[in-house]
Amino acid sequence: MERPADSATEAAKYQYDDGTVEIVFAAEEGRVLTVREYPDDASFETEIEPARYLGQHSGIAELPPVEAFMSGDGSDDEGTTR
Repeated sequence: MERPADSATEAAKYQYDDGTVEIVFAAEEGRVLTVREYPDDASFETEIEPARYLGQHSGIAELPPVEAFMSGDGSDDEGTTR
């Protein structure tokens, strides 16, 4: 599949070689907010090792559970492998 001209287009979905999936949630004023799904806990822990924990983001904590974003027909997983 060909990349869009603007890589930071809302809902653009990218998959890394290690199975990590990244989806653009919003892009505004030169900043890009993404959501990342790691293939396993170990990959997540490795990636965040050098990061400083800042607590919970209240806006994200108030979102509905992940199941609310799943279509149930597999279309949300199109193009990804696990």
